[in-house]
Amino acid sequence: MHFRVLAIVSLIALAGCYSQTDPPGNAPSVEEVAPGDGRVTVKWIQEPGLTYWIFYQAGSSVVPATSAATAIRDAVSPRVIANLANGTQYAFVMNATKDDSAAGPASPVVTATPRLAGLDWLSGAALGATNLNGIAFSGSRLVAVGDLAAIFAGDYNYTSANPPVTAWTQATSTSLPPGFTANLSAVTYSSQFVALGADGSILSSSDGLTWTLATGTVPSGMNSIAFGLGLYVTVGNGGNIFTSPDLVTWIQATSNTSGDLYSVSFLNGGFVATGANGTLLTSTNGSSWTAPVSNTANALRGAAFRATPTALYVVVGDAGTVVTSPDGTNWTTIALAGAPSLRGVTSGGALGTRFLAVGLGGAVVFSDDGASWSPRSVSPSLTDLARVLFAPGMYVAVGAAGAHAVSK
Repeated sequence: MHFRVLAIVSLIALAGCYSQTDPPGNAPSVEEVAPGDGRVTVKWIQEPGLTYWIFYQAGSSVVPATSAATAIRDAVSPRVIANLANGTQYAFVMNATKDDSAAGPASPVVTATPRLAGLDWLSGAALGATNLNGIAFSGSRLVAVGDLAAIFAGDYNYTSANPPVTAWTQATSTSLPPGFTANLSAVTYSSQFVALGADGSILSSSDGLTWTLATGTVPSGMNSIAFGLGLYVTVGNGGNIFTSPDLVTWIQATSNTSGDLYSVSFLNGGFVATGANGTLLTSTNGSSWTAPVSNTANALRGAAFRATPTALYVVVGDAGTVVTSPDGTNWTTIALAGAPSLRGVTSGGALGTRFLAVGLGGAVVFSDDGASWSPRSVSPSLTDLARVLFAPGMYVAVGAAGAHAVSK
């Protein structure tokens, strides 16, 4: 009896020794830690049955499972780590567990320094053959629109390499209003995507693929649409400006100009419109507009705003024209070297501090202060680019003959 009790105790003790799975024998095989704009992407060979951990901190070294390191559990390759400071070096290390095991060996420490995007570009395969004139972003989905009712939509995917941002799907004739073939000049996003036809038609969509024709219309020759303050604002040829709260009832605003208007943007709580012969209009409500002196006679094509580190508006246009203002009232003109014809501009970067403009012939220029501008290093192409926006970590531009390009 005494021997049997001892045997049972020994078996229980032995079972206790093996209640925890043995840890992995090898360190994770890290393939890449790629720096991006305010982020890095960590890629490794993912083995089945393992739980991967990433540890990181600012500096040149990091030790797993210490209070100084930030830990990411259940990481899946590729893993994007965001909210990092551009220009700051970070150290990364990985290990893995299996079931409830202790951690296995750690990978070698790898360092990376996030940096602003805009320098290098990658072109994707053309989205059809027609010109793309506008692009909008919902926070998760991109929509590009163009001539002959061309509409492409796709979910944002930062880690996608080919295609470089998203797998685009084209809206078909069955998902558009019957017989709709109008050229689409612009698109915006409110709680839905809204596209503007050059013939004055208005389309709306919740997903970017199935579109409904609004009952209200605006005159033909409209070039741009924006949304803000619960109001849609369109601008176009002959100084036309129309506003609507619902895409049904449109009211004409007094624009103080008869010149063609090419773009309208909702910036810093108000609207900014740009147009021919240096036309620059601002409005706090979309209905009443003022015309500050732009100090240029060149056509102005797009506008952007940043709040930090100092408030600044930037407007771009023909012949390398850049017009800046700290307050939307007093404007200063800059002429860029090479006189690129610029068509669109946005503010971007992890903190929204960089201005980036695109234009004809694949022109791309960017600035961190609005005064000094640099050209891109790797061009998206020689194709004319019409519009650009910043989605998390990347710029996306569209243009002639279905062109689209990305800078991460």
